[in-house]
Amino acid sequence: MSAKASRRATIVCAAVAAGIGMAVTATAAFHPAVLAHYADSVDSVGIAQWAEKADASDVLRWWTGTWIQADSYYYRPLASMLFWAEHLLFGYNFQGHVLISWLLHAGVCVCIFALTLRLYPGQRRIALVTGLLAVLLANLRLTPEGPHWEVGPVASAVVAWWPAQTDQASLLLSLLALLALDRWLQSEDGRGLAKAGGLWLAGVLFKEMAVVLPLLAGLLILMRRGLQALRVFERDEKGALRLSPGLVWRIVLPAIAAMALFVAARPLIVPGAWGVEREPMAFYLHKVIFLLFPRPWMILVSQGVWGPIAAVFTALTVVVYVRLRTRPCVIWLILALVVGNGLIAQLAGGSFALLTFLGQLANLGTLTLLALGLIVLAHVREGWVWGVLGMALVVHLPLLHVWGPHYFYWPAAFWGLLNAGLWHWAWLRHREGTLRWSPAARHEPEAGTD
Repeated sequence: MSAKASRRATIVCAAVAAGIGMAVTATAAFHPAVLAHYADSVDSVGIAQWAEKADASDVLRWWTGTWIQADSYYYRPLASMLFWAEHLLFGYNFQGHVLISWLLHAGVCVCIFALTLRLYPGQRRIALVTGLLAVLLANLRLTPEGPHWEVGPVASAVVAWWPAQTDQASLLLSLLALLALDRWLQSEDGRGLAKAGGLWLAGVLFKEMAVVLPLLAGLLILMRRGLQALRVFERDEKGALRLSPGLVWRIVLPAIAAMALFVAARPLIVPGAWGVEREPMAFYLHKVIFLLFPRPWMILVSQGVWGPIAAVFTALTVVVYVRLRTRPCVIWLILALVVGNGLIAQLAGGSFALLTFLGQLANLGTLTLLALGLIVLAHVREGWVWGVLGMALVVHLPLLHVWGPHYFYWPAAFWGLLNAGLWHWAWLRHREGTLRWSPAARHEPEAGTD
């Protein structure tokens, strides 16, 4: 693929990525039944009322005290400015506010796509497909069941709830910051580091979720520069050790210090600001399990153990079949799965007929994908996969202290990035023949890279 054709394909696919996000969330953005609840929504109407009576002194107060909702103890000056500007444009016509959410989400989708292209190895055309897959998975990611909300796609919930623009803007700016940092690390933009810092600061001023960005930046630096970026000392020409901190320490430590200063100063700027509350260790262990495995946890609690057992059996059977050098007809794989899972359903679930319920099969599919993903991770040796996994874990840290479906917007983006990456890794191994597909089914890799 020529450079010109590659650029054209990238632009087209970026537009498709935005289109995926907008199409999946279109109902949430425009359905009258979704918009009707804003008429009596405390947060929505409250923000609009505060914006309506805001004057120059209030604009200054947003930077030196509480945000636009003066009775809500947060420090989010840029979010306040955005809500004020939206009220000037749309007033109490909340369809206009939701339209902004819809466009912000499209921007987030493009950034997820762009980050995939930069981080994942292999031919350009394969990375383009992976980027679109990451966007699709991010849009389909479900929230866990929580207090006062039902399970549903995270992206749709956030777009439909326009006050969650705080989450959207902080994520959009943070993704742009990672892209700018990566351009600097790749010597493509000498000002990329400064741009990343400015974008991060703006993201924090939209919502506190962006405080995790220094840790994401550290993982990105490790992915690009390797363990050398973690060095503390090095030997000089005479063999003596001297202090020589690697790039991670020189960039990430000052950023973490700035983050800690912000967290410490926030209660001083906004007295009574909600912050980290100390909980027993058992609380955090339970929350970690819940955050990392929300759907499996819910399925296990509501459906019993037959689903997880059947999922492990299904995943292992598929892996064994794929890795056989001489494989029987696929009908034998299907027969083994039906009979095996039927027996498991009978023994662990009390009825082999569980396999005939679409809901049960959907749960089994969800758990099987999890099992296959864990199996793939056990075989991965490439640092880029583990780096993205680290990012997906890091963005959960603020969720240890909060509840609400909109808080899962960040994790949805990075889980989409990671899960698409696992498929990308598996496809690359398939093209190399290291997944042990039969020679007849194997496609030889094309020569060179784009």
